[in-house]
Amino acid sequence: MRVAVIAGTPVDTKMGVDFLAAKGVEAQGYPVAQTAQEQVMMQVGSQEEREEKVGLFLKEIKSQGINIVMIYCNSLSATIDVEKLANKFKIHIITPMDAYGKIARQYKKLGVMAGSNQGLAGIEKTMMNASEDVFVIGLASLPLAQEIEAGISPKELMETNGLKDLVAFYEKNHVEAIVLGCTHFPYLMQELSASTAVPVIDPAEIIYDIILKTEEGIL
Repeated sequence: MRVAVIAGTPVDTKMGVDFLAAKGVEAQGYPVAQTAQEQVMMQVGSQEEREEKVGLFLKEIKSQGINIVMIYCNSLSATIDVEKLANKFKIHIITPMDAYGKIARQYKKLGVMAGSNQGLAGIEKTMMNASEDVFVIGLASLPLAQEIEAGISPKELMETNGLKDLVAFYEKNHVEAIVLGCTHFPYLMQELSASTAVPVIDPAEIIYDIILKTEEGIL
């Protein structure tokens, strides 16, 4: 199986490629920006320009005979018309948003950690469209994503970003699960899981299941 990975920066693009490679999937990466700040500035700008840039990647990806694309970026997924692009280029596009509806139907109250408010808004919209009964308590922190890109250790980030306090806040609000709503944040999975009995969900595993089902449908 071959999958193209479109993501925000070279760092989260590599994270997506590495995630698929660990599953035995041949993956090729396409970052839309060079830094997290550049990525967010692009996503609060023109939707037409964003879709034009993604469209250039999709054209190249199709020319290489790849039929499945994973957009490994929440805020990018939330700020383009994925269905329109998939239809235009006749390609299968899977995003984190495909996972959030499934998660929302399993829980009533969720804590969501996002890398930007663009991504957080898209996640909440997707979840609430999937289930009217779900409540989303969200945090968006671009500086946290930037510090992950800088290679600061997960243990240090837990201390300097108040993440232990955030987990305690979520516990006091009785969330049933904490969702990693930024593709940078699985970097913190081990430390977050060790700090709470509340389940911590990485949507990437759900995305992978969707990719497998898509590949089966193509074959």
